[in-house]
Amino acid sequence: MRRFMQFGLGVLVTLAVVGGPTLYAQLQQSGGPGSTVTVGTALPAGSNNIGSVNVAALPALAAGSAAIGSVTVTTLPAIPAGGNAIGSVSVTSLPALAAGANAIGSVSVSALPALAAGTNVVGVMIPKTPCGTTVANQALVAVPTSTGAVFAATTCIMRAYFNNTNATAQTVTLTDNSGTPLNGVGPTFSVPGYSNMIIPFDGIQFTSGVKWVAGGTGITGAVWGFQ
Repeated sequence: MRRFMQFGLGVLVTLAVVGGPTLYAQLQQSGGPGSTVTVGTALPAGSNNIGSVNVAALPALAAGSAAIGSVTVTTLPAIPAGGNAIGSVSVTSLPALAAGANAIGSVSVSALPALAAGTNVVGVMIPKTPCGTTVANQALVAVPTSTGAVFAATTCIMRAYFNNTNATAQTVTLTDNSGTPLNGVGPTFSVPGYSNMIIPFDGIQFTSGVKWVAGGTGITGAVWGFQ
């Protein structure tokens, strides 16, 4: 009997291997069956899925527009032809500039007074004197030995320059041109031989003009001021 049971068991094993039904191993996770995720919905053509968020859920974009996340750039106000926009601030909100004018912020350069041709002055300070702002200049010349006019109109002298080409000192007299002339320096002052000097007047007014005279030849001089 025992030998018969061993024989029968062997036959059953053989049948199972050779022609019996296929046997499969099954694995179960401890604590319960594993979860099953089924993707049963087809994605529309051209759409993408990231996790469980369907990118196709974003609103359709108009031709030529762009979207970042769910924010559509087309929400910005339309920019007129030739205009520029930064964020939602349009540069075209600045006031129109007149032809040839320039603007920095809201300050227009055209608000500056016009400068006459050939008289453009930048960064020049004119000292305040009793006279005007017109420069009066006598270039370097020989000072006459008889009284001569330097300027015919009232002048506020800034500087006077004298040079002596002689070996010995020479005198120079500088006065205004009023009815009773007043000496600006002196009555006379001396220029040493082979020397020169600069006399600062700092805008002292010479009424009705300026006159000068040298005590001898060989003296050259120059004067400038404002009228």
